[in-house]
Amino acid sequence: MLQDIIDVLAQYTDVPAEEINESSDLIEDLELNSFDVITIVSDFEDQYGIQIPDDQITEFRTVADIEAYLEKEK
Repeated sequence: MLQDIIDVLAQYTDVPAEEINESSDLIEDLELNSFDVITIVSDFEDQYGIQIPDDQITEFRTVADIEAYLEKEK
């Protein structure tokens, strides 16, 4: 699952996929803005057939946060 998350994130950032890891910060390291994060969340919702509440989205700070949430909901 981690590689799937990295592959999606790499589409929205100039950071190469091989430099993205679990501890990568979405804003500081990947330079994503709030619109990017919402778009990415939408991709994950479609991919995994889930609905991610808005209050949960604000908790996503790192790649590991996304991975933990998706693992829990899967």
